[in-house]
Amino acid sequence: MKSAILSEVFAELCESQTHFDSLLSKVHPLQRPKVAVYLGAFLRRPLTLAAHFGIELADSPEEFWQLSFIRLKKHSGIHEVLNRIWESGGKYPNQGSIIDFPTHLVEEWKRDWGQEVTEKMCVMMSQDPLTTIRLHRQARESEEELKTEFASNVDLPKFRLGNYSILARVFKGFAPVQKSPLFQKGWYEIQDEGSQLMSIYALESEKVKSALSPVPSVGANKDMVFFSKENLKNILPMTVIDACSGAGGKALAIADLMRGQGRVYAYDVYEKKIQSLRKRAERSPDRNIQAVLLKPDEEARQVQLSKFNQSADRVLVDSPCGGHGVLRRNPDSKWNRKPLPNLENSLDITDLQKKVVTDYAPLVKIGGELIYGVCTFSKKETLDQVDWIKSNLQGFELQSQGFVGPYDTDGFFMASFIRKN
Repeated sequence: MKSAILSEVFAELCESQTHFDSLLSKVHPLQRPKVAVYLGAFLRRPLTLAAHFGIELADSPEEFWQLSFIRLKKHSGIHEVLNRIWESGGKYPNQGSIIDFPTHLVEEWKRDWGQEVTEKMCVMMSQDPLTTIRLHRQARESEEELKTEFASNVDLPKFRLGNYSILARVFKGFAPVQKSPLFQKGWYEIQDEGSQLMSIYALESEKVKSALSPVPSVGANKDMVFFSKENLKNILPMTVIDACSGAGGKALAIADLMRGQGRVYAYDVYEKKIQSLRKRAERSPDRNIQAVLLKPDEEARQVQLSKFNQSADRVLVDSPCGGHGVLRRNPDSKWNRKPLPNLENSLDITDLQKKVVTDYAPLVKIGGELIYGVCTFSKKETLDQVDWIKSNLQGFELQSQGFVGPYDTDGFFMASFIRKN
C-alpha cells in the first residue's frame, strides 16, 4: 500500500515539472527518506531497473525520454517498476549505464569527451549519491567526540575519509546527519567533496591543482598530492568575495578554512538564498562571513559592486551553469531539460557566465586571484570559457584549471587566474 506513494510523487513530478526536492517536502517525514532513495534510484536508472524487473518501458533511451508527461503518468509499466523497487527492500542494481541518459545529453558528452569517457561518466552518475559532510575545525579538533556521537546513532552508516578534501567525511547513501546535536552546534555542514575542494582551491589553488583532471575525472588520480593538516594551518586570512554564493556552502567553508579570520563577502541576487545563508551562518561558530543581497536593478548593482574594486585577495565566481555535475542529486533535471534545437542556443548560459566574470573581475586586487567554477562538464561552459577569459580579461593570467568528479564526487570544473595589473 505504501508503495503507492512513489507513484503519487512520480505522477505529480511528471505533470507539474516541480523539482524532486520540492515534492519530497510534501511527503510525510517518516516516509520521505524511503521515497527519496527509491524514486531517486528509478530516475537515475529507469531502463536499467526496468530490465532488471522484466518490464518493458521503451525500445530506446530516446523513446523513453520523449514520452509526454501524460503518457508517463498513465504508463502502468513505470508504476509497476516503482512498486517492485519498494517491495524489493532496496535490492536492486546500484549501477546504470549510458542507456539511462537522454540521447541529446549523451551525444553532447561524446562530442566533448569521446565515447570511453562518456560511458564511464554515465555509469558513475547513475549511481546513488553519497552523503558527505564538511567538518568544521571544532569537529576536526575533537574528532573522538564526533566518532562517539556517530557510533551511537544506529541510523547512520559507517563513514570514511574524503578522497579529495581533508575536511570531508563520506557516508554511503542516505545518512540522517542533520539530526545530531553536533550539527546544530555548527560542527559540520552537508557539502559534497567536490564543492569542498573548490573552497580550498579558492584559497590555495597551487597546492590542490594536482587533484584536478584535464577531462572529467572517471578514475582515481594517482598523482594527486593530498592537502595536509599542515597546509590547513598555513592558510592566511584574506578578503574573499564569493559571487553567486547561493546558500553559501563554499563561503562557510572558506570562513572556516581561514579560522574565523579575514573576511568573506557572499553575494547573491536571490533574497531567499541570502536568508538561507544567514541562517546557516548563525549556526556556524565563525563570525567572519557577511551575506550581501545585490540590488535587482542592473545599474544599481554595478554601482554596488564598483565600491569594492581591487579590494579582494580572492574572487570566487561559482557561476550559473547547466548542472551536469549534480545529476545524481537532481535526477529529474536530466529529463525535464528539453533537447536544444541546435548547439548555438546553449550560448544563453555561456553569455551569462561571461557577464558574471566580467562584472566581478575588477574586484580582484593586483596579485590576487579570480577563481572561475561551474558544476558541469559541458566544454562550452568550461574549457571554452577559460579561453574566452584569457582573450578578453586584460591583466589576468591563467594559473591552473581542471575537473573533479564524477568519480567519487559531484562534477566540478575550476580555473584560477592571477591578476598581474
